[in-house]
Amino acid sequence: MLAKKEMSFLPEEENVNSITARFVRWITTVGRFVIVFTELIVICAFLSRFWLDRTNSDLSEVVRQQKAILESTVDFENDYNQLQKRLKLIKNYYQNQPDYQSCLTTLVESTPAEISYSSLEINRNSSNQIVANINLSAYNESSIVDFITNLFVNPNISTVDIKVIEKKPKDSKYNVDLSLLFNSVKK
Repeated sequence: MLAKKEMSFLPEEENVNSITARFVRWITTVGRFVIVFTELIVICAFLSRFWLDRTNSDLSEVVRQQKAILESTVDFENDYNQLQKRLKLIKNYYQNQPDYQSCLTTLVESTPAEISYSSLEINRNSSNQIVANINLSAYNESSIVDFITNLFVNPNISTVDIKVIEKKPKDSKYNVDLSLLFNSVKK
């Protein structure tokens, strides 16, 4: 029978301190640690993949849910933006309108109880000033005089223009037509 030949890279007994023997011993011991360390890294990467896949799946589900919520609120957001635009337009319109309330308050404060208004028209003239055209009636002269005097001394009224004061022969009341120009009133 033939004898088996063995091949070994390990140094022989008599050559234990040679450079090649020390190099081969160092490679085999350090190499084992490198291989074991590399295998540990590969195993950790393999095991962490399960955790990363689960985390990715959870995050994908959260993103899908949030995307669905955002898509469901698009109509609400559009309606809200349209409402904001409308409110802004209304606010701008209101700010550009004359302050009719203060004009009416001024007239009410100046009017005696015996006077009744037939018509009252308040608007802006070409100079962008507030003008009131008034038709009124009263049964005695003193209430008309008091009213006109109150208008002249009122600081909110800049001009009083009396157009007509008349009393018809068969009628016991006085009819007065006048025009008022109000001072600029700040809102």
